[in-house]
Amino acid sequence: MRVLLTGGAGFIGQHLARALTAGGHDVTALDLLVPQVHADAEAAVRTFPGEVVRGDVADPGAWAALARPDAVVHLAAETGTAQSMYEQERYRSVNVGGTTLAGEHAARWQVPLVALSSRAVYGEGRYEDGAPVASREDDPHHPVSVYGETKSQGEAALLPAAGRVPVTIVRPQNVVGPGQALHNPYTGVLAAFLAMLREGRPVTVYGDGSQTRDFVHVADVAVLLTWLVDHPGDTGAPRVLNAGTGVRTSLLQLAHQAIAGRPDGVDAAVEVVHLDVHRAGDIEHACADLARLRESGAPLPAWTTADAVADFVRRSWDQPGARASAWDDALEELADRGLTS
Repeated sequence: MRVLLTGGAGFIGQHLARALTAGGHDVTALDLLVPQVHADAEAAVRTFPGEVVRGDVADPGAWAALARPDAVVHLAAETGTAQSMYEQERYRSVNVGGTTLAGEHAARWQVPLVALSSRAVYGEGRYEDGAPVASREDDPHHPVSVYGETKSQGEAALLPAAGRVPVTIVRPQNVVGPGQALHNPYTGVLAAFLAMLREGRPVTVYGDGSQTRDFVHVADVAVLLTWLVDHPGDTGAPRVLNAGTGVRTSLLQLAHQAIAGRPDGVDAAVEVVHLDVHRAGDIEHACADLARLRESGAPLPAWTTADAVADFVRRSWDQPGARASAWDDALEELADRGLTS
């Protein structure tokens, strides 16, 4: 099967491409290779196990130039929550416009589509008796960031295609693992922790650290997406599935897991400090309910969060990345724009 991966040269795309080719599929990437995501675009092209077509998913001409695949996996997105609050036009162009084109072309080609959305569509999600509960796929959308809004609007844009071809929408929680961008200060708290650890700085946690997230290993996401390509479902309403572990991890726990994962084994002297700041678009809690995933017969995650964090830290330790000051600069930029409190 020939599978087109938009954003395929990126973090999740590279893992998925290897999983698909291991299963006998051929892969092609449509990727703009933007510097914020790809510090070394040539290396990204070299490591992708198929052809990389450089193009913008929001450009109809880029789609028109592609050969018809047998399936489409739409991964391309702008993903920085805080950055989305002031780069709104770019986020809407890619996350809504690009997703609309993905649906239109999958329908035109008459091939199934798997599209990556985000847990950001839930916003803070549901609370019961004052406590946060895991988000279900049928929960209402209450995004609190422009990023979340564009992901919600992107899902809606796929409804026409779902009436003509099988459409699956996957809402991942926080995806971590080797290969994620270490130089992009707008995404990935773990990359920030890694930079601080490598420089011997205290690990800075925003707020009191009680905020929770659901961290899922990229290998588990790749296995799930591969299964969905092989089991496309039916036409009609989109099939919507969460992707996560279903386990909450506080940011303070995450900091200590990152410290414990450093390959030099030096953790006793690492200090965790707190910075009293809130960034626009941030939420307090997020976690996936996996009941529907289990019922679907799809593969469940194999990695625990602690093991996933350790794997990321150890395999990323010697890789090039931004200095910790890049995250300080990004926070200062947000403050200058009035997007912190």
